[in-house]
Amino acid sequence: MKLRVLGCSGSNLPGYHLTAFLLNDHILLDAGAVTESLSLEEQRRITDIFITHAHLDHTKDILFLADNRIEFEKDSDRSPPAPPQAPVVIHGLPEVLEAISDHLLNDTIWPDFTVIPTGAPVLAMAPLSPRKPLKAGLLTIAACPVNHAKHACGYIIKGPDEDETLAYTGDTGQSPDWWRYLATLPFEVKHVIIEASFPNRLEPLAMASKHLTPKLLRQEIESLPYRPEVHISHMKSPFSEQIRRELREALSGYSYSLLREEDTLEF
Repeated sequence: MKLRVLGCSGSNLPGYHLTAFLLNDHILLDAGAVTESLSLEEQRRITDIFITHAHLDHTKDILFLADNRIEFEKDSDRSPPAPPQAPVVIHGLPEVLEAISDHLLNDTIWPDFTVIPTGAPVLAMAPLSPRKPLKAGLLTIAACPVNHAKHACGYIIKGPDEDETLAYTGDTGQSPDWWRYLATLPFEVKHVIIEASFPNRLEPLAMASKHLTPKLLRQEIESLPYRPEVHISHMKSPFSEQIRRELREALSGYSYSLLREEDTLEF
């Protein structure tokens, strides 16, 4: 399993990209920073997008990806012309997909590319049932609710090899049901991508906005009966240095890394 970090920041500033991860060159986990990170040819390879929740920093590039894909298909100067493609399938809990349809792809904010072009739309919606795995290429992916925005979820991803296991929380606050679900799986999750948005001194803000601090993150991952490798995302850039310092203490005893744009990880 190959994971490329397109964006992993909790802030949208020069040099900081919003959340998006590319799995095996064709599956997106969230879509906050896709079109500024991938070439048109790379965008054309995308087959599926798994969305954790409807917040704009995780969904905005669904819109621009759809626009680029339709323009790519219409480009008559390329020889030979690209063959028509199947729609990019957007996966998420039903309420999240409904929010994207109602508030983004609504012909007011952006065209509804689930019906454009007629007969061969660029996008398709595929609602997920919590904890029910599905196949996406060589991967098996299951959604599990987390405590963040309305109807937010994280994803558990398993590759064909026994050790190819990844859990991605997306944005999350304290989520005991998520960790209980991971603990009941018939395999150990080797890698966890999890957020640390705020420093410890801003714990009240983290709790109110359903995010984590380094201290809260440690409390969460200790719910597992084993110790996965931990990969940190979604740091708010004004606090990143302080968060880094606090993570060194909070994750003592764990193997962990701070994700950066354009990192590529092999699981």
